[in-house]
Amino acid sequence: MSRYEERLSEDLGEIRTELRTVTEDINDALNMAIEALRKNDTDLLNEVVIGDLKINRKISHIDDICHQFVVRHLPAAGHLRFISSTLRMTIGLERAGDYAVTISRVVLQLEKKLDKSIVDDISKVAEASHNMLRDAMRAFLESDLELAQNTRLVSRRIAAAYDGLFHTLIEETPRRPRKEMAALVTIFAKLDRFSDQAKNVCDATVFSVTGEEKTQKRYRVIFIDKHNDLLSHLAECIAWKGFSNEGIFASAGWAPSKDLHPNTQPIVEKFGLELRRAQTTLLSGLNETPVEYNVVVFINPDEDLNWPEISYHTILQKWQVPTPLNSDDAGHDESVTLTVHQLTSRINDLMERLCGKRPS
Repeated sequence: MSRYEERLSEDLGEIRTELRTVTEDINDALNMAIEALRKNDTDLLNEVVIGDLKINRKISHIDDICHQFVVRHLPAAGHLRFISSTLRMTIGLERAGDYAVTISRVVLQLEKKLDKSIVDDISKVAEASHNMLRDAMRAFLESDLELAQNTRLVSRRIAAAYDGLFHTLIEETPRRPRKEMAALVTIFAKLDRFSDQAKNVCDATVFSVTGEEKTQKRYRVIFIDKHNDLLSHLAECIAWKGFSNEGIFASAGWAPSKDLHPNTQPIVEKFGLELRRAQTTLLSGLNETPVEYNVVVFINPDEDLNWPEISYHTILQKWQVPTPLNSDDAGHDESVTLTVHQLTSRINDLMERLCGKRPS
């Protein structure tokens, strides 16, 4: 091995060692915060807060030696991807450390010790998040694609657990002090975000090893109106035509008609759309799986609508759109054109906000 190759190996080894060390420090901070919560140990909570300064300095040092590596070695291919991934990853690691600090600060503000049952729930989610970050970093440092892919799947279970705990907390709202409720929601949210940063490390592993960027997310969107016989079907058809690569679309009604409106098929044909289904669908299942839909769009909702339970991770939108039901010739009615144009404009805006602008 030449002296240059030895220096290259030494410098890469230093970066890997620093990454491993700072990840251990971040996981230790999370464990300390949860242990302090369990024991009601304010001294330990304050140690977590002040200890974050050391973590930040270590992350800053990693950034420095990565930039020095670039200047010294002018890396390409795999080495360049490794350094690029590391520099992006340190941002997430610093945030993960901040989440442990936020949890500690929130717990310090509590007026009394939390119930053992809720502390146990917090501990379970924290342990899963801790293990996920540990395994994700090991996958990155060892270029282990299989471990990265398996670890990434853990985030779904953590998100599902968080959704379930969130809804439980909402049900318990009348029995808990407001300050305690706010603290619990914050704690669980930060643990959920902690696992998100671990997921980002898994994505960095795939890019570093293969050069493949993270697959663009396809958003699940459901359009809902009262009868699911015209407007929500049109919205679904328009969305599929314009954004089949970016989204997965569905429609339903909270009081669906027996059949589609007679105008639906003529309108679909006039505007070159494809009718996805020839029947109406009853609204159900929004809360059966925690993250089934990313966006739920209610079109012309009734003021007295009994709103379904929505997942914490789901975005709710309410649109007012004119309904062209009184036309004798739906294919040439100006109101039909106005409706389709309004739906198209709203869907374009929604998908641009979710996915960003397409290259021109």
